[in-house]
Amino acid sequence: MLPSGQTSELGSPESRNPESRVLDIFGPNFIIESNGPVGVGGAIAYQLFSITDKGMKYQQALHASGLATMEADGTLEIQTGKKNKSGRVSYLAMAHNGDMAMTASNGFVRIKGQNIVLDADNEIFLQGKKVTIGNADKTTESTQVFGQKIVFNGNNVYTYRGRKKIKKIGAAAFLRGSNPL
Repeated sequence: MLPSGQTSELGSPESRNPESRVLDIFGPNFIIESNGPVGVGGAIAYQLFSITDKGMKYQQALHASGLATMEADGTLEIQTGKKNKSGRVSYLAMAHNGDMAMTASNGFVRIKGQNIVLDADNEIFLQGKKVTIGNADKTTESTQVFGQKIVFNGNNVYTYRGRKKIKKIGAAAFLRGSNPL
């Protein structure tokens, strides 16, 4: 026998009895909802929804499919670690299975820190039509490349180091004017 108000097993689409929906409304700008109607991610387990007087919205929800969402019309700022000790991790984002993706469809993805480490167990890819290493204003003091095998792949590409030219011949790079053998 199912509890009063439940029309099917919990979590199934037909278990969303409109009579079990709860809306707590805190004035004109803030709503808490549970057991809401079906949306893109399935029925709503819970939802926080707020709107400013100027129409800027913030929504956070958990859907029956397991999808958890946060959406802000304006900037979403997360601050942490104000009382943490130096050297401790203050913000940790973890994906136990699957990929992690950050997308800025109409802008830059910026990562800023005193030092930045990109650490991969297997391989790091820098991809783009153009890849720049160093400051665009040429104030980079030093660029170091370490590896047992370093491959430059291109068609006789010339690059400049001061006034000396480096030329690619086959799979090797040589200072122009030096004896490659």
